[in-house]
Amino acid sequence: MGRHLAGIACVIVLSGCAIPVKAPDEVRNLAKSDTAFFVEAVREQIDGGLRELLVKLYKRNPVQLPDGMQVATRVEQLKAPRLNLQEFGNPQPDALIRLAFDDQFSGDRVYAFVAGLQSMVNHAFDHRREFLLLDDLPTAQFIYNSARNVETAAYLLRTRVTDAGQPVIYADGVSGDVLNASYSQLLGQLIGVQDTLAMTLAKKDQRTLNAVARGVASTLFLPVGF
Repeated sequence: MGRHLAGIACVIVLSGCAIPVKAPDEVRNLAKSDTAFFVEAVREQIDGGLRELLVKLYKRNPVQLPDGMQVATRVEQLKAPRLNLQEFGNPQPDALIRLAFDDQFSGDRVYAFVAGLQSMVNHAFDHRREFLLLDDLPTAQFIYNSARNVETAAYLLRTRVTDAGQPVIYADGVSGDVLNASYSQLLGQLIGVQDTLAMTLAKKDQRTLNAVARGVASTLFLPVGF
């Protein structure tokens, strides 16, 4: 215990200087609440799910991967705190998701779709993946809205087709007599963990989530801080 306190004291002293210091993980973890640990765990699960979705969609839509680009490179790009979206004109997350299904768009639809989701989640979590004791936690309403936005994105993925009647982005489908619904299942998991986190944060702050009435076929994206 004495060594922990000494480490914390050292960090406090050095933090007042111009020398940047990164505290050891065990020291940083002492400055986190149980809720912060839960927020970080959910954030990690969402990020991992989106990376998995990206890889799966490229397997179903290999033509979308630009020449000379590797899937692993796209996965690494998703990990940035703020995504570089210059290739798409730096749109807002909701506009980027819609762009993935635009008839006139000739770029990488798979990355536009998943990067739009990742950017939306980044906004909902205030572009952070770590939350220390004195940090503000994510806004429950934004997390709830992000979950609803994933529902909207899943609807677009499931229903948008070309003039020839083919999916704009291939995802769930039937191979022989076997239904592959793994894409919808993965998106459903992303929705579920965000709903759980939103309810946890709302209960902690004694707030009520504003549940917006939406139709089954709603394509409305809700604000998540952008």
